[in-house]
Amino acid sequence: MSRISLMDHEMEHGVSGVLDEVRAQLGFVPMLFRAYANNPTLLVELWERYQHTMLTGRLSRRLKEEIALMVAEDEHSDYGITLHSSALRQLGVDPHEILRVRTNPDHAHLEPREHALLEIARHGNLTPHDHGERYIDHARDAGAADADILEALAVASLASEISHVSTMLDIPADIRP
Repeated sequence: MSRISLMDHEMEHGVSGVLDEVRAQLGFVPMLFRAYANNPTLLVELWERYQHTMLTGRLSRRLKEEIALMVAEDEHSDYGITLHSSALRQLGVDPHEILRVRTNPDHAHLEPREHALLEIARHGNLTPHDHGERYIDHARDAGAADADILEALAVASLASEISHVSTMLDIPADIRP
């Protein structure tokens, strides 16, 4: 049971428009957004960040979900693991590949550029105080642009926040319909 109220758009008029946008874009309203609806300003900020980070940009949606899944696994976030595994299944990713990304991302079947970006995201999440020059150099050698590197780190940062908040508040995992 969640340690915070999970709002519905019918219950809170100040957030119904945002939750309707979330539903229109994602096909459902994840529990995390329902929790953030307790603070409309933070809900709007989260939704804008989510849209810019996960739904647009240079990196594929699949790679973004793989980065988010890997971070959720590293953070031991049941919510994130369930959410991002479900998103990858919807994108047609083989269940064995999803498991590989979760348990051994070094062996995920990715192009060299994508693999290097996955490594940067993991390194940035697990050891943020290490400058990671070799990871950045490796990504550039594999064809990643600076914009790609920033985007991979932004996805990892958002996924980490989602993991921390959902774990602290015990938000129940939801599966995309």
